[in-house]
Amino acid sequence: MLVIEHEGSTVAVARSAGELHAFADTCPHAGCSLAEGELDGQNVVCPCHMATFDVTNGEVVDGPAQSGIATWSVTVAAGSIVLGKPGRPEHDGNDPGAPGGGESAAADGPDMDITVLVQLEHDAIRGQFEALAAMTDARELAQAWTTLAELLEIHASGEEQLLYPKLARTTDEGVEEAELAVREHNEIRDSVRAVERHRVGSDPWWRALATAREVNEEHLQEEERDALPLFRTNTDRGRREELGSEWISFHEQHQQARGLSGEDVDPRDVIPSSGGQ
Repeated sequence: MLVIEHEGSTVAVARSAGELHAFADTCPHAGCSLAEGELDGQNVVCPCHMATFDVTNGEVVDGPAQSGIATWSVTVAAGSIVLGKPGRPEHDGNDPGAPGGGESAAADGPDMDITVLVQLEHDAIRGQFEALAAMTDARELAQAWTTLAELLEIHASGEEQLLYPKLARTTDEGVEEAELAVREHNEIRDSVRAVERHRVGSDPWWRALATAREVNEEHLQEEERDALPLFRTNTDRGRREELGSEWISFHEQHQQARGLSGEDVDPRDVIPSSGGQ
């Protein structure tokens, strides 16, 4: 995918089924570059949180994005890309008539359950680790690692501020799970710092990256096996969707880990001493 600047907009251009398509490069969910993601047929998948858009019309196909992206008609004239006027998708996921409660997501909108959004981000993190493993160019590796390291901190901090305090209020088991998760986050932070002590692409860097991937995967599996199911069981759908909206707002506020220190967190600062959900 190619990225160009056009009349104040950052536009991605991709070829699908032999045709060129132009669309807004910035994902409306958390501001990531769609051109850094994957093109799957006529769908583009954001590399950060797996939001998926149809490049032919800009509509949301899957993932956490609540609105579609602008598209442009595109032609090639005298070897140059020529864009027409921008258009908006006919439908988006931010349907004011969509139900906010109950145990099923809106049929025509994204699932805003925070546990679903967290799981989607788990998948995105795994995908970014996998993509790194296939890279060889040092500059490309450095850029991809920076994006992943930022995502790991945004993800950890978001869970510590929004999910774990609520999890700890559900049951005694929730307290244990939240404390364990924060300690595991600190282990991930340690592994990230270890990667950054080495020259990108060097043998020590690759070894540290493998360790970071292993530590992270152990945490994701534990959370998916225990913490997330426990939270779903003990928190009603409406509340989970409210937290999902807060989760998206948190990501928008802290794009590229802005305002997040990356320092270890004391579990006692996350676990509430009393109070309800």
